[in-house]
Amino acid sequence: MFDVNLDGRRYLRIHALLAALLLAITGVLAVPVGASAADGDIGVEGPSHLGTGTPTGTKRATSSLWFNDGTWWGNLWDTATSDFHIFRFDSATSTWVDTGVATDPRSNTHHDVLWDGTTLYVASYRFVNDGVPAEPNYPTTMRRYSYDAGAKKYTLLGATQINNQRVETLTIDKDSTGRVWATWQQGNRIYLNATATDGATWGTPFAHPSTLGDVSVDDNSALIAFDGKIGVMWSRQKDDATDGMYWSFHVDGAPETDWSAPQAAVSGLRSGDDHMNLKWLDSSGGRVFAAIKTSFTSSTQPLIQLLALNGINWTAHTIATVAECPNRVMVLIDESAQLLRTFATYPKPSGTTNAGTCTSSGGAIYEKSTPLNNISFTTTKTNRIMDADQYAHDVTSTKQNLNSEARGTANSGLLVLAGVNATSRYWHFYDPPAGTGGGGGTGDTTAPAVTATSPAAGAADVAVTANVTGQFSETLDASTVSEDTFTLTAGTTAVPASVTYSGTGSVATLDPDSDLAPDTAYTATIRGGSDGVKDAAGNALASDHTWTFTTAPAAGPGPDTVTLTATADSYVSSRGTGTNYGKKSVMWVDNSPVEVVYLKFDLSAYAGRTLESAALQLSVGDNASGGKQNVKLVADDSWTETGVTYTNRPALGAGSLGTLGPTAANTGYSISLTAADLAGELGQQLTLGVDTGSTDGLAVNSKEAGSTTAPKLVLTFR
Repeated sequence: MFDVNLDGRRYLRIHALLAALLLAITGVLAVPVGASAADGDIGVEGPSHLGTGTPTGTKRATSSLWFNDGTWWGNLWDTATSDFHIFRFDSATSTWVDTGVATDPRSNTHHDVLWDGTTLYVASYRFVNDGVPAEPNYPTTMRRYSYDAGAKKYTLLGATQINNQRVETLTIDKDSTGRVWATWQQGNRIYLNATATDGATWGTPFAHPSTLGDVSVDDNSALIAFDGKIGVMWSRQKDDATDGMYWSFHVDGAPETDWSAPQAAVSGLRSGDDHMNLKWLDSSGGRVFAAIKTSFTSSTQPLIQLLALNGINWTAHTIATVAECPNRVMVLIDESAQLLRTFATYPKPSGTTNAGTCTSSGGAIYEKSTPLNNISFTTTKTNRIMDADQYAHDVTSTKQNLNSEARGTANSGLLVLAGVNATSRYWHFYDPPAGTGGGGGTGDTTAPAVTATSPAAGAADVAVTANVTGQFSETLDASTVSEDTFTLTAGTTAVPASVTYSGTGSVATLDPDSDLAPDTAYTATIRGGSDGVKDAAGNALASDHTWTFTTAPAAGPGPDTVTLTATADSYVSSRGTGTNYGKKSVMWVDNSPVEVVYLKFDLSAYAGRTLESAALQLSVGDNASGGKQNVKLVADDSWTETGVTYTNRPALGAGSLGTLGPTAANTGYSISLTAADLAGELGQQLTLGVDTGSTDGLAVNSKEAGSTTAPKLVLTFR
């Protein structure tokens, strides 16, 4: 029933209609089960998420996927760089491709992703566990990204802070005026915040004005844009008759604290729990759907329900009972098929490890669907399922409706993502759009070609400050253009450089970290083949493209001022004493936890020179600081970017070469350094360390963030 391909990923061939079985444990347990599930796994095993826990969230209010430009995308953890990135889903191979665009440098964060057709919004927050109060001084950040359809790549537009709380869950959506809204629970109140109509500038968080917004520590909220309004739903578990799931809305354009009186979608003791997932049927006006969990305990009572709002009134429909032991439910609207498709965790089927075990730790992911015009889950068969070797849990997908022209998801098919924490792996299930017979593929089989280079092949007298570029015959997959696939050498010596790609004109640019040597022959190589650059359809450059050029002879003793980019940079943290952060795009300086930045510069070419002045250039990222940071000399240069940790970190010198702070976010700074203290480092490697006595942490960009904001050392000689 399943195939294993050459890269070890497992695929199950599933019939269009899956049988539903009844599994009995301690009573009657009715669970939808896939055909021959005992024979192997169902779905596809994806990338590792080792280094972060529950990366798809835990309460189903949030979304990790979106569909744009005919492609599925996801916000996934990258184990190589230990941060979250934007990944592209390759439907032809059912694999995830890392685009290299970072969305959050922090591990153990949860996220809610919104694509509005033009801009991508990613809300990222530190989370507390179930039943734990919100904690202050943990900023929740919303990052905004533009999309270049030619390059198939997202670019960061900016980041702003939604709140300063560590919360259990937080969701965002955008109203018709351009305002982005957020909701969460803190201090046993339902909280909200909204941006201005620019969709970026956040106001001051406020509690929902209703007294019914007074909730328990175990309650949560979620919101959705619908029909010219923003609606918020929250659970209320006060152990009395007012328990339930409550709904309130705000009319777009009204004052932000002007909300309708709460309406109980369901009410009564144990009728609510803190799991909810909201969707809106665009063509239906006020038709909103919420997949929710209750706290009922009797076997025949509903444990997950579909709540439906038809303009004014809510109705409740049982998805699965307590006896079926479902958990973590979400709903998707398939507009083309006119179906409501719900997904939840159920006990694993017979013939598998831990079969039939009813636990909140996970199981297998099942679908139950129903026609939009006749909601009933009692006779509906399960259409698709996902089941890994170990417990799968926390299924997620998109805020968008599927196969919807209005939402820009025409022919999207279905993609759902879950996590298997026992193996720290993502798992996904892809149901291609109707008529594709398995989906995927663009029909493009033509390999890209290099059409022009700068400097040209054989060029002489090239300026030592020149960049090297290659232009291509078609748009490339930007994730394949890197320092590994575009290189420059002088003889056998590699030239340290950063590589970027622009979809406009399809040009790759290699920017050397420092000026080239005069009167020297250089060889540039753009790699082809399976490990080389590829076009957007996955076709590789047929073979390596190599050319040479020669720099101009020196006109004099050399420039008086040189700017050097760090050859290595990293930070260490007492939060993870054995963890290396060398490939992170953001580096942290803090005193609680203790976090120290290390920078290395190559001064080997400047032996015997007389140093007149020196300055360190740093670019502050999203997190500025009101404290002061100190730049110090480090005697031990043996550390490496991918090897240094808090445990093996080299000691910082006692004195300070220069200071920074206070700082502003997204701003560059030049720190004057004591030239006399650096003079002895000329002709060798130089290591600088940056630490602080402040607990107001500072984020600075590393060289992985790009050449523009990379740490630089400016030396002036006389």
